[in-house]
Amino acid sequence: MNIDLTDTTSGRINAALVRARRAMGSPAVGMVLTLVIVTDEGSHYDALKAASDASKEHPSRILVVVRRPGRSPRDRATARLDAEVRVGGETGTGETVLLRLHGELAGHAHSVVLPLLLPDAPVVVWWPADPPEYPSKDPLGALAQRRITDAAETEDPVAALRGRAASYAPGDTDLAWTRVTLWRSVLAAALDQKQARVTRAVVEGEEYNPSSELLALWLADRLGVPVERVLSGGPGITAVRLVTDEGDICLDRGDGSLATLSVPGQPDRSVALHRRSTAELIAEELRRLDPDETYARAVRFGLDRLVRGQVAEVEAAEAAQAEAARAPGGEQAPAQIVVHPDKEHMARATAARLVTVIADAQTARGRAHVALTGGRNGNALLAALAQAPGRDSVDWSRVDLWWGDERFLPGGDPDRNHTQARGALLDALALDPSRVHPMPASDGPHGDDVDAAAEAYAAELAAAADGGSGDGASGDGGGPGGAAVPAFDVLLLGLGPDTHVASLFPGHPAAEETGRTVVGVRQAPKPPPTRISLTLPAIRAAREVWLLAAGEDKAEAAAGALTAGDPARIPAAGARGRERTLWILDEKAAALLPESARR
Repeated sequence: MNIDLTDTTSGRINAALVRARRAMGSPAVGMVLTLVIVTDEGSHYDALKAASDASKEHPSRILVVVRRPGRSPRDRATARLDAEVRVGGETGTGETVLLRLHGELAGHAHSVVLPLLLPDAPVVVWWPADPPEYPSKDPLGALAQRRITDAAETEDPVAALRGRAASYAPGDTDLAWTRVTLWRSVLAAALDQKQARVTRAVVEGEEYNPSSELLALWLADRLGVPVERVLSGGPGITAVRLVTDEGDICLDRGDGSLATLSVPGQPDRSVALHRRSTAELIAEELRRLDPDETYARAVRFGLDRLVRGQVAEVEAAEAAQAEAARAPGGEQAPAQIVVHPDKEHMARATAARLVTVIADAQTARGRAHVALTGGRNGNALLAALAQAPGRDSVDWSRVDLWWGDERFLPGGDPDRNHTQARGALLDALALDPSRVHPMPASDGPHGDDVDAAAEAYAAELAAAADGGSGDGASGDGGGPGGAAVPAFDVLLLGLGPDTHVASLFPGHPAAEETGRTVVGVRQAPKPPPTRISLTLPAIRAAREVWLLAAGEDKAEAAAGALTAGDPARIPAAGARGRERTLWILDEKAAALLPESARR
């Protein structure tokens, strides 16, 4: 039964509801809650359809509030309430009242809704789009035990999540969170079946997809590990990977419907993981009206604490680079690119990534070897590492620190990479001093003989490599001509605008060195002219090589190094890791990359 009321009041609407129930032969009220939907004229049909479907599971009085304040001063000065009452038919055992608030009344919706609420029954308010900044402080939201928003329906979903975190009050929830319920259930069940320590996680999903963000936040909060948020083509969330000591647990859904769950030691299984309708989501939210503390922790965890980037393998000039990247130990890993929005995000994300790799190395081999770099990006990374949330998950007393190059200056000189690293990070860590290996200074035992200083550092590297294969040494073929270096778990390099890495400059003899692991560099094209540097063979002995570049002045160098194959002319082109080569860039440094590298 439908009853249209024009220029009416809340009292007349209540009377119409009573008459309609009597006419339908059901004078008793059998509804369990009041659902208030705040929407606009163009969207109310879809929202009402979803709510009506959900009310078949939860018989409800549905109040749809459509504000029509008017455009002209005369229209805004009027106040009129029109209503449409629906009982029976598609509403089932529930009731629906469509309220159109005109003029000044549009700003006082709570005064219209309050008399229409079911007595002694919970109230839920749902904003399908355009919610207030603080739902709990909104006059309608203040009437409710549950307040439902949907970040996916906003112009900037990620910004909307930040707003949800800032405005959260008990009873708030968001349909972007409801959409990950099935993902959370499957992942939790997989971890129950496979009791293994998770060291990090990766969540793949569409850009601007708030459900992907919330799933990543939930994992980061509950597991206490770094979580990387990787962009994919969708639809929605496409994959989750949990890295454990016994192998990866993967939940992969490429088509938006059927997913494959892979657990180490078990056969792959197909899991129904369809994208649910709005009606299903609303029905789920109406099943529980108590505060969702898990959602609260996830949304407040902090989006900036996720590792971000879009990973893509570089295809350009693959054949030319293959020969150039060949090392004595065999083929090197092809380059991968991670692009971050800016240098600040790049530093924080890389710091989180580095913590993960060091912790993984310690789990696998008992200790970790890391080669540091200087320069603005290297020092920014160290400063970010000092503030990284997961910094304390590393046993720093079991980390060996080396340097890829150094300015040959007196010890303690502020321009030395070692001095800058101490100020940015090292002095704040519980390091074993015997495991910190700065390159020699010009006032050290070798005086101003840079070649003797380089030979001494090469000997120190060789001694560490010969210290035993169980601690990360490169007994499997790291250095050339019988010389050895530790198999660095990560070797960090900054990219110069001229494509130099470490202190290997284009056209300089050091860039063509094949017989030594460390060389003295004279007449470098940038001050100071005298330096010590690892050579490309030593760099290529690393398990992972990460090249850092940020800023417009690095864009041409990055594009040239990733599409060229002559290390003598472009030294960065020859910097490859045995297991992984990672180029970590900000948007400005990645601006000139070919489209194939950024897909």
